[in-house]
Parts: sequence; C-alpha cells; structure tokens
Amino acid sequence: MQIVTDGIIPEIPEAVDVENSPAELGIAVDVGTTTIAVSVWAMGKRKHLSTVAEKNNQMRYGYDVIRRISFATRPPLTGSSNTVETGTSALHYCIISQLEKMFTKAVSNAAQKLPRGFSPVVKQIVITGNTSMLSFVCGVPVNNMAAAPFAPETLFDFTATWESVRYGTCCPECTILDKPTAEMMQVFGSSIISPETEVYFPPCIGAFIGADTICAMITAGFPVPEDEAKNSDLKPWESKVKAPLLLADIGTNSELCLYIPETENTKCKILCTSAASGPAFEAANISCGMSSIEGAIDSVTMLNGKINLHTIGDAKPKGICGSGLVSLAAALFKNKYIDKNGVLLREKSKLGDGTDCIELTPAVYISQQDIRNLQLAKSAVKTGLQYLLGHSPETPVFCIAGGFGSKLNLHEAREIGLLPAELDKRTIQLGNASLSGASALLFSKSLRAKAKKLAGNSIQVNLAAVPNFQDNFLKSIDF
Repeated sequence: MQIVTDGIIPEIPEAVDVENSPAELGIAVDVGTTTIAVSVWAMGKRKHLSTVAEKNNQMRYGYDVIRRISFATRPPLTGSSNTVETGTSALHYCIISQLEKMFTKAVSNAAQKLPRGFSPVVKQIVITGNTSMLSFVCGVPVNNMAAAPFAPETLFDFTATWESVRYGTCCPECTILDKPTAEMMQVFGSSIISPETEVYFPPCIGAFIGADTICAMITAGFPVPEDEAKNSDLKPWESKVKAPLLLADIGTNSELCLYIPETENTKCKILCTSAASGPAFEAANISCGMSSIEGAIDSVTMLNGKINLHTIGDAKPKGICGSGLVSLAAALFKNKYIDKNGVLLREKSKLGDGTDCIELTPAVYISQQDIRNLQLAKSAVKTGLQYLLGHSPETPVFCIAGGFGSKLNLHEAREIGLLPAELDKRTIQLGNASLSGASALLFSKSLRAKAKKLAGNSIQVNLAAVPNFQDNFLKSIDF
C-alpha cells in the first residue's frame, strides 16, 4: 500500500546532542483515521532509519471519525461467554496492539542500520493524530464529542510512559477499560518498547482540529505571535513572517488554517476550521474506489477522444484512488463527457439498477452518484478555503499537507473547482507534514513549547455557523 510518509522536516533550534549513544532511538507516530505511519530516528545524529505504514485497523469499527465515535459510545456488549466489551476498550486495544506490532517491525528494520554491537533502545515516542484518534490511543472517552458543543475531555499536551498509555491510565481523563485479553497481554509481554519509555502527545486545538494539524503548522513554518516569541527560546532562528500562510490537510475531515501577519493596528492571529468533506478523497464512497495500491487508477488523460488510464505499478486497473478520481473528473469535464453540473453526457452505460455510468474498463466504471460524492467533497473544501481567503489581507502562500494532497495534480484540482484559482503558482506540497512535525518534536523542547503556543493562539471557526455558508457551499458544487 502506498501511504505517504515523506515530508519536509522543519528546522530544529537545538544543537545535536553528540553524547547520545548510536543505539538510542526515537519514534514518531502519525495515527490517521485511515492510515498509521511510524518513523524511527537515531537520536544522536537525527538520522532517519526506517518507516512502517499501514491501514488503521480501527476501520473495522467505522471508516470515518463519526462512525467510530458512535461505536465508542455504544452500550457494552454481553455475549454467551459473559464477556463485556465497551466500545472505548475495543478501539483502544485495537490501536495499541497495531502500534506494538508496527514498533517491532520498524525498530527491527532500524536495528540493521546501527553500528555493529549496538542493540536498539527506544528513548522517546511522539504520537500525533486528530483529537479522536489520540483519545482512542489513550482510552479517553469521546462521549462529549458525539454532540454539540463538541467539547473533548482533554486537549492533550502531556507526557506519559508507554506502560500507562497501553493500559489506558496515562491521564486523569482516561476511562476505566476492560481488562486486556490473554492475547493482548501476550502482545504487551513481547513489546519491544520499555514500559518506562517517555511518550509525548502534542496539543490539540479542539474536537475536530487535532495535534496532527499543530504538527503540520510547525512543518509549514507557522510562527508564534510576536509577543510570545520575544519570551521564547525559538529565536534567533525563527524570523518574523510577513506573508500570510494557508495550510490545508485534505482528507475525510479536512483541516484548514490561516496565519494572518500582524499589522500596525492588529496582532497576528491564526484562524482554523474543519470541512467535513467525507470519504470521497479516500475513494471510500466511490463505486470502484480503492486505496492507493498497485492497480489503482491514479491519473487519467484523453487523446483523440480515447481515455488513457495510468495505474500505480502500471498494473491492470482494479479501481480508482482519490487522486485518480480528481484526475478522471477533470478529464471528463474538459472533454465534455460531463457538464458543469456534473451530469454525465456521453459514452453512458447503465448499471443493473438503471443508474448512468461511464465504463473505463470491463471491471471499472464511474457512476453518476460517484460524481455527486466528489462534488460534495470538493465543495466543502473550497467553501472553507474561500472563507479563509476572505480574511487574508493578501493572497497567501498555500501549503497542502497529507497523503491525498501530496499526490494531487494541482492543475486538475483547479479545473474541477477544488482549489481556488488565486492560489495557482503559490502552492507548496508538504507531504506528510504531520509526521514530519512529530519527528521534529522528538528532538526539540523549544518546538514543543511552540506547539503549545500555536494551539493556544489559534481561533476555531465553525463553518456551519458562518452566514451564507450554505449558499456558498451550494455555489461551489458545480465544476
């Protein structure tokens, strides 16, 4: 599976600690709703040693955050064996067991790159993710995130031991979990991580803007407010940023942030919001949608009226991934196979239920409903971006983070109306900025202090409560 783990590592203020043993390792973890990435670093030389990435096993409990929150808040299940399992316990042990196995694999791969005679010792772990994912990792209840006012039990920003994380006792807000099963106890007993290993959870901003966004801000170079910077140890390496910065991590739940520089009359500020774009960008609610693995259509072009498909690994087409969906829609719209409303016009076939579709191969097609799902997703993102652009004093530098954004063809995204035209030629693709930011936090107390300041100075905006939001959303649906 192709999960994006590469990203731009931000500058680290502290000097390298040359006294660290070559065997001392640090692990950065990005727990995403769909995927998990684990990156291992040599603490002494700040050298990347290995990365392991997998689908999040919690997907069995619900593809998106809302479904998992619903599962976590359900009543306990009692079976014939009189075993009681709460939703929170199931989600917690699911993610912990997966992390244990991924740590073993990643550290074993890293050990092969250590000098002869040195055995790996994990000294620090940084775990980032959205607020819900971190709650599941720690065993924190998410009942308050199931309905307004969506107030999470904790915004994290604390350090704990790996043992307390595993058993769901790492903070006062943790709930009482079911006892680990015999299988889980065996996983704990064979852990490659020492129980006393330090685990740091970066701060979150709110229920739907998490620590992954803070880490992405650090990677993108978001500065702390000027009055905060004067009293911090981040200077002199961090200069005052005079241009506005716009950050977007586009996915099932898209996080959008705008840094507005200070003026003579106003202080700088950071506006943050989230757009419920749904799973279309992950191709989850698409008829022939699939993950970015071998055989997934990731790019579409047309020549002399013929549709040309490119797949990952140049394999036989098996389905369409998120970036391929955008590319396909752009090609169909440009060549008048669909109109600006998204209605299929040409080369139409019929599915068994009479639904219109366009056949790409005998086994792969795109339906009218697939186009509608894409339109709703792209409209949510564009409406959010336009809201933030309306508060920017000038056209900002636009930073796209995340796996989907790193694979996105910017020209095609603009053609279907996903990205506003004014951001053309001012866009930077950061890759997995969340994992990169978490990696930097392994080495820097200064950046951890910066993360706290960024979270504390960010202003959350509820798009649904913004006047004319619904009208703007509807206007952005068309291509």
